[in-house]
Amino acid sequence: MTVNVPIEFNQEIIEELVQLTKQRIEEEAQQQKTKELPPYPTRKQLKQQLKIGDTRLNNWIDHGLKVIPFGKETRFDREDVKLFLDSLKI
Repeated sequence: MTVNVPIEFNQEIIEELVQLTKQRIEEEAQQQKTKELPPYPTRKQLKQQLKIGDTRLNNWIDHGLKVIPFGKETRFDREDVKLFLDSLKI
């Protein structure tokens, strides 16, 4: 036996849902903007942004991705990363 119960929303609830949805979309868009790589990201930042691990990053370095020694850490030029990834395109 199936019972169907129609759900009716009044206009006020619909408008509130639309506003909340718009707000959430704007928040997501703002978060995407802040997730861009900084001009000289660290290894950690680069791996997080590109969702890769140490093995892949080390492989890319071995195959020509330029690094910048920066004290005890390694940094990358954002433009060099873009150029390197472009060179991987088939």
